[in-house]
Amino acid sequence: MTTLLNSSSDNRTASMMPRALHALTALHAIVATDRPVRAAIVGSSGSGKTDALRFLHAQLEAEDRPVRLLSARDRISTVPDDVALLVDDAHTLDPARLSQLIDRVHRPDAAVVIAYRSWPAPSELLELTRAVERNAPAILLGEVTLAELRELLPDASVECEERILGATGGIAWLVFECAQAHAALAYDGRDCGDDEAHADVTRALMRRISHRLDTVSPRLRRRIESLSLGVSDTEGDDREAQAELSAEGQAEGLLLHNGRPAPVVAMTARASVPVDRLVDLVEAGTLDLVPGSDIATSLDGIVDSLLGDRLAARARREVGRDPRLAVTLFEYAIRCGSDSRVLAASHAHALWAAGDVDAAGALLDEFARDGDGDGSTLSPSDHDLLADAVAATWADRGLMSLAHQSYLAVPPLSPAAKTRALVTAAGAGSVAQNGDPAPDASGAAGSAPSANGVAMQLWARGLRASLQASHSRSALDDLRRASELANAGHDASPTTELPAVVAAIVAVGLGDVTAAHAVLDDALRARQGGARWLPHLQLWNAWVALQREQPAEARALLTAATQGSRLSPRDDLIASAIAVGLARRYDDTPTLEATWASVKSRATRPEIDLYLLLPLGELVIVAARLGDTHWTQAAFDRGLALLADLGEPSLWSAPLHWAGIQRGIMLNHPDDLAPHARALVAASGRNPLAAKMSHAGRVWTSVLAGQVDADAVEDAARGLASVGLAWDGARLAGHGSRRSDDRKVSSRLLACARELHPREAPRTSEGESPTAPSRTAAPSLLSEREREVAELVLQGKTYAEIGKEIFISPRTAEHHMAQIKRRLGATSRSDLIAKLRVTLGAAG
Repeated sequence: MTTLLNSSSDNRTASMMPRALHALTALHAIVATDRPVRAAIVGSSGSGKTDALRFLHAQLEAEDRPVRLLSARDRISTVPDDVALLVDDAHTLDPARLSQLIDRVHRPDAAVVIAYRSWPAPSELLELTRAVERNAPAILLGEVTLAELRELLPDASVECEERILGATGGIAWLVFECAQAHAALAYDGRDCGDDEAHADVTRALMRRISHRLDTVSPRLRRRIESLSLGVSDTEGDDREAQAELSAEGQAEGLLLHNGRPAPVVAMTARASVPVDRLVDLVEAGTLDLVPGSDIATSLDGIVDSLLGDRLAARARREVGRDPRLAVTLFEYAIRCGSDSRVLAASHAHALWAAGDVDAAGALLDEFARDGDGDGSTLSPSDHDLLADAVAATWADRGLMSLAHQSYLAVPPLSPAAKTRALVTAAGAGSVAQNGDPAPDASGAAGSAPSANGVAMQLWARGLRASLQASHSRSALDDLRRASELANAGHDASPTTELPAVVAAIVAVGLGDVTAAHAVLDDALRARQGGARWLPHLQLWNAWVALQREQPAEARALLTAATQGSRLSPRDDLIASAIAVGLARRYDDTPTLEATWASVKSRATRPEIDLYLLLPLGELVIVAARLGDTHWTQAAFDRGLALLADLGEPSLWSAPLHWAGIQRGIMLNHPDDLAPHARALVAASGRNPLAAKMSHAGRVWTSVLAGQVDADAVEDAARGLASVGLAWDGARLAGHGSRRSDDRKVSSRLLACARELHPREAPRTSEGESPTAPSRTAAPSLLSEREREVAELVLQGKTYAEIGKEIFISPRTAEHHMAQIKRRLGATSRSDLIAKLRVTLGAAG
């Protein structure tokens, strides 16, 4: 396939200096000079220094010029000056002989050529080199360029050449070994096409490198191993000592000039690292075992139970920080001989945390099939981890009831696991079937309380209090403190829900959306629960932003949560509710219809649990508005039944009952309002949100019956706005305005509706700064109302939709547009739209 020289090369030259062909031009120049022959040839081990001296010796002899290769028996002082003295391995000479060479070089007619490694570099050798280099620059051997490689392998492909240089770093002796291996392939009748990865060449090269590593100093070998593994292991060496080792490694032809090993050298070093050292490095956590990396791959084929145990221990530490890395470490631990059954719970936890719920479920199913589904043979910690992992996996699939059943099958032992079981049972509507968490959940007996332990204790107490009929504000206080401590504790244990989400839902249930926003914002910054919960927290932050009348923030958070990996069924429901909630409040009917059509099948995938009731309420309202209630009927019924099973806790039930009232109003089914109204009335004495909703429900019923009390309507509408329901308050005031026959009352309520109605600032164009001034900043050409109408027209809304949006009649909206057309001097609708864009854009 290849030859070491092309056909025009001199075979005699090739036989004399196969490793120094890239220095041939410089060597010819030395021979051709009329002055005494002087040169310094510097290179690493195997770079061809000896070949170069043999070439010079042959060339000088061919020209009948006196030449001698210095031997150990020669006395330098007796060699005549006109004899070209060739000195190989000058770095090995003692100071006395180096001094004699220095004396010779200082005589102007003395001929001398020295060849040596760059390390070690005694001061006498440096002085000798400087003296020789006064005649000509040193010939530097050691690294081969692409052009020089092509002289060695003229028939090789470009891909082959680039692969060789990439693997060897151009180190001369490695390149030459590759050329030799290629020649062997050619003798066997094969070529690179049969071995694109150069496996045969690589194996041959690794054998040679391994032998070289066996011959270098122990300190250098350890240094090369450390560099190859990506660990800092200098054994206390200072910078000078490290630089000395780098110089030694370069001289040995194993390190590049940047001090890093050539890729094929690193591969060989990793493959030969003693298992005992790997164990120590894994245990210390210094190995960067990124999945798919060279270092991780180097563990393939090693069977050592101790190494496996250390890998598993490292994997457990990585679950919270980097679950994908933890998954890889567990896989390597099992390959190294660790018991897969002992690691099953931790391994499943890592898979779940990495977002691979199906793989986690399959692993746990296999564990259960093998006869230890109750975790009876596991240690207490692994027993609870198994219970938590199974429950979290079922919850992630949107089946909280099965998550609850899994805790019944594998009863938790520790206080923390009992709290997670309580959270799951509440989510499934079955709290009474679980025992209370132990009162010492803050920490083990006789030990100081831990952040995570106290968080669990507060979480359990706050959740239980929130589910009681006689709840108080203290339930939210406990839950908020639980979330704060969970942020501080950085607990990444598998769980079916987060403390922050439970606290936020309870805050909304009290009508305190500000508290809900604060607790979720803190949890998002702290990455509560670990990276796998990030989309979940973003979605709940988006939901609360929607309630806080911050549509831009809600859209941004929704985008951030949905642009990564596939959402779980539960998160998909929340995302769907946010999308239709934004469309219902801030977009036109066609957009709402299109959004609903795209999400309704996904929104009904998960089984409804306690922590999905808020987004469920939005879906129920949208389905009713669009006359598509059959999509949400079963989920709505499930939510109401779950609340009934829990004893109608008002902190959790009020928002869903309010959605039921809105549903009845939109469907014009007054009788459907009654059970929801009764539930809100019953809770109004102990829940401020339920009280506002109950009052608003009574007023709304009166309005629908044609009885409009302006004071009552305005009070109820403003009450709704104060608890995060400004959109509903505006609708109530708008209904009252349209139902009243009194012009003063109608105008008053219309003004109230306009004041309460959430407004979305004009969305910025792509690339436009979101902090740019609002486009409502006012060209004097249009009045404030005309600008408002114009912006809605540019959003594509019809006159009817504009009327509903800002509480004016479609005819009034049309009148405003006629006025705008005259003011702008527009001649057609397209001309009007163009001028509106310019006019409103100029306002920004």
